Amino acid sequence: MSMAPVKKKVLVVDDDKSLTLTVEGLLTNHGYSALVAHDGLDAMVKVRESNPDLIILDIMMPEINGYDVCSNLKFDERFKHIPIIVLTSREQELDSRIGQLMGIDYMHKPIDSKVLLEKIQAALK
Repeated sequence: MSMAPVKKKVLVVDDDKSLTLTVEGLLTNHGYSALVAHDGLDAMVKVRESNPDLIILDIMMPEINGYDVCSNLKFDERFKHIPIIVLTSREQELDSRIGQLMGIDYMHKPIDSKVLLEKIQAALK
């Protein structure tokens, strides 16, 4: 009996509900299992509960912002291996340099589905 490939779990974190719905649909249509969190606090809980294979993370959010979520995860032995793709509407040189140092990929909003899928596939290789 051949086993079906295990679906990769992707956690989408953004306080913009229409964006999370769009990304969730994109993920499910391409065979991924999608989880959603709408703020940084919720994200930290979901990461601990589900240990996702990848996190797609907004920066500007209520409660805990994306940078704090990143640093919490990257300095935690249990979760630092999880690749993170940051979605941001901010364009600052400093942001991407910090991202590269922490092993985080960046993508600017509005999202381009094709580019996002390529980044997801690359991150999960």
